[in-house]
Amino acid sequence: MAQNNGESKLKEQVFNPNTMISPLQSSEIKRAKIRNHMDQVVRFIKRVKHIKSHINQKMEGKYSPSLIALFATALASLLMLLMLFLPNYLGVADDGSISRVMNSAGIYYTQSEISEIYNNYFVKIYSNVLSGYQTRDSLLNSQVLFVKAAVYLDNLITKDKFFDIRFLALLYGIFYIPAFYLLIKQACMRVQEFSEGFVIGFVGVLIFADVGYITYFNSFYPEALWFISFMYCIFAALSFQNQRSSYKDFGALVVIVVSGIILTTSRSQTTIIALLLAVFCLKLLFIRNNWIWGVICIASSIFLCIVSVINMLDMESDFDNTSKFHAMTRGVLYESQNPSETLLEFDIDPSYELLADASSHDYLPVVKATDPVLSEFIEKYTQLDIAVYYVRHPGALLGMLDVAIKSCFDIRREYCGNYEKSVGLPERAKSFFWGAWSNFKSNTLPKTIGYFVFLIGVCVLQFRKGYSLRFYEERRNTVFMDTVMLIVLICISQAIIIVVNSGDSQMIQHGFLIGFGIDIITYIIFTEIVHRIKIF
Repeated sequence: MAQNNGESKLKEQVFNPNTMISPLQSSEIKRAKIRNHMDQVVRFIKRVKHIKSHINQKMEGKYSPSLIALFATALASLLMLLMLFLPNYLGVADDGSISRVMNSAGIYYTQSEISEIYNNYFVKIYSNVLSGYQTRDSLLNSQVLFVKAAVYLDNLITKDKFFDIRFLALLYGIFYIPAFYLLIKQACMRVQEFSEGFVIGFVGVLIFADVGYITYFNSFYPEALWFISFMYCIFAALSFQNQRSSYKDFGALVVIVVSGIILTTSRSQTTIIALLLAVFCLKLLFIRNNWIWGVICIASSIFLCIVSVINMLDMESDFDNTSKFHAMTRGVLYESQNPSETLLEFDIDPSYELLADASSHDYLPVVKATDPVLSEFIEKYTQLDIAVYYVRHPGALLGMLDVAIKSCFDIRREYCGNYEKSVGLPERAKSFFWGAWSNFKSNTLPKTIGYFVFLIGVCVLQFRKGYSLRFYEERRNTVFMDTVMLIVLICISQAIIIVVNSGDSQMIQHGFLIGFGIDIITYIIFTEIVHRIKIF
């Protein structure tokens, strides 16, 4: 009986909310909980390792990067089918910058309501007949040729007077699938175990089949063409990681040249990329001790340089007079500590310092760039003057590059809807189907130039061992480092071009390659981490 009374009192002490617990008891309880959680984590890790070991034993001798890439490509193709070709169809609404591409390919809107055309809703059906306020255009670049090919395919099959943009998405998809497969295959060749290859393949699908990328296929933006042609360039560059026949090396070099030309002839801002690819081709001289191979590399490099120069001279600029205005107000003056002194460097009246931070895109702008009152201001400088200013003030350039990295981190146009109006969703509604990567990147990763520098530093640490100007028997690190440096230079060059020509006002419209380049670098780093620490 006494024992029962003792147990009853003990229960009252345990369950009575008024019972006081000493600090020592409280700390012991916390430590016990932490130990319990740690034990659970350890047990989970052991179980995962056991499953991993079991799978790898089953697949020993059967691991194939090609097979992993094939399954990843099948999943990416299925996702593309669900997004683009089955209701509800996804695309990207017009932000007002794609009319020249459309009209040059003989495509026009059937709608007349501005709210249905710009920003709010994705449009699937267009007219092939010129009417109303619309006009023809004569823009010619690699993207316009792709669109014209899609129009021809549509007319061949439907034989009507309308254009369904899904034919353009189909054309992009045909070229996207091999590019995706080849890129994933090269990444999986870095590892030797099935579990690691599986994780690399799945993460590749997570990143490069993201809704933010795929929806551009159903649009007239150049991003889809940039996305696919850049993937081909990176695959071909990474493919030199293993020794192989001269025919395969020659094929990869052809892929770099052809995809590079398609990429650089799409817009004037991308012409500089041909020069960077030309330098990469010269580096490939050391792949083989063969004079024929050397001649081919040098010829490829010269050819890319010629294409770049021709594009610079002939292609129309992607930036207009409004961009030039913003290059000063949203660029030079935006980063200046003393706008009046900065204006004096350009021989401009210091009273214009009131235009610092001014933007013509504001809802109620202080002044429009096209206003005649600004003629004396805009005519005082050129893009070359602005470039020279940034050379003299590297701190200002660094500050604008930080702005560029932050603005271009998100691969999606957040102010443009993904759905057709007929779906019944609100204006500018976004799809989050298979958008885990773009959402994570936009909301979680640090959007600073410091993060970009951090990625470069990680790559240098990962691939520095064994790096050489020449390609020896074990040349993976050299190839991966050269490829990453190529991507870094492309990102920096694109950021500088945008800053010099338009400040920060058109980063979203022109900065896609920066965000995509960061994604590829991240994927390469992830692949190397999986290879080294063998978590999976």
